Amino acid sequence: MVLQQFIQAYHFLLKNTDSHALFTQLEADQRQRRMLVGKARDRLVCSVLRPRFVTHAQYTTLIAAATQVGQAIRKIGAATLRDPALLAPYGLTPTEHTLLQIDPGYPGAAAFGRLDGFLAADGSECFFVESNLESPAGIAYDEALATIFDQTEVMAEFRHQYQATALPVRQQLQQLLLDIFRQWGGTAMPTIAIVDFPNVVTWSEFEHLRDHFVAEGIPTVLAGPDDLRYTAGKLYAGDTPIDLVYRRILQHEFLHEYDLSHPLVRAYADHAVCVVNPFCTKPVHTKLIMWLLSDPDGPAAGILDPAEYAAVDRYVPWSRIVRPGPTRYQGERIDLLPFIQNNRDRLVLKPNDDYGGKGVILGWEASASEWEQALHAALATPSLVQERVPVPTETFPTWSPEAGLQFTERYVDSDPCVYGDTALGCLTRIASTALLNVSAGGGSAPPTFLVSEI
Repeated sequence: MVLQQFIQAYHFLLKNTDSHALFTQLEADQRQRRMLVGKARDRLVCSVLRPRFVTHAQYTTLIAAATQVGQAIRKIGAATLRDPALLAPYGLTPTEHTLLQIDPGYPGAAAFGRLDGFLAADGSECFFVESNLESPAGIAYDEALATIFDQTEVMAEFRHQYQATALPVRQQLQQLLLDIFRQWGGTAMPTIAIVDFPNVVTWSEFEHLRDHFVAEGIPTVLAGPDDLRYTAGKLYAGDTPIDLVYRRILQHEFLHEYDLSHPLVRAYADHAVCVVNPFCTKPVHTKLIMWLLSDPDGPAAGILDPAEYAAVDRYVPWSRIVRPGPTRYQGERIDLLPFIQNNRDRLVLKPNDDYGGKGVILGWEASASEWEQALHAALATPSLVQERVPVPTETFPTWSPEAGLQFTERYVDSDPCVYGDTALGCLTRIASTALLNVSAGGGSAPPTFLVSEI
């Protein structure tokens, strides 16, 4: 069966279900778990009445592509840590350089992360537009939402006809943390601290992770940066000694508030605590990694092998750092800045080191003056220009008191998780606009199910 047949089958069942009761159930379950996003924390993580379905053909393409591109990113990232010429375009501060030079106790610039991309409905093609290999959100929310949908009558009815399997992204994260701890030199079961600012909107996701880790025998606490202290060679969260920090706090936000004398950094530098991801993710997390991947004349040329370059050419769109000078586009030499000015309908501008869709300008939605201003801003700070890729759409059901049950088209992205040199799972974001971001108010994040005939 093709994807649309699974979707239509679910929607047929939904039309014969009390959609108001279903929405009420989904809303109540999410509110109980405090799965709310937005500046006012008043929007549900998932506001639609259907999970995202992925066929085996789609999933096979996605995971093969993510594995190859993820390996290429990690390979270039490792080279970047050794080569000042590769680091230079990032414009790192002295503090960031110092953090990069600290050996985390295990190899690589990142242990895990998420690739953000788009997947065709028939599985024929996919593109990855960003590398989120520092501290990606959504893993625990996806699992919690899958559990919530599993408790609904409409999913039970759907499973009478078809197989629908949630993908084990949280379990893989949990295993990876333990594996990295052993690589770092740990021998016993670690006590984990999940560390971020206490006021972040994703705190309820950390609670979900903590509860599952503890239930499976892994002592876990939640902590803000101010809860940490480093005494006599041991890092503590409050009164709890910590062996492993699952670092959810973003490096640039951490450095905005603290310096290298912070207990976490001192314990990390002294090899007194294992930190995952390490404080050297900058080269693989920020937008410029897509330029280093895709530019055959760039400073990373020659690092990848032919198979890796072929994968990048197939799955990564044309991406360049924004700066004056010549480059190549579709095999032809161009002058980059005039090309950007004259081709906004096919290009996107992105600041290098930001997240949540901040500062991203879609050229085809911008006026000429807006595009000119965006280009001027992109020249002032490290930024990326990237070619537009096809963004698929699907029909999703919603319910509201005013309109009742409705079916509307949403843009859909596909974000596989990368664990070391392998990929697994698919996080999903949907939105009514082409800029898909849940934390910035850009849409919803339904759970992803792998579907097939029984």
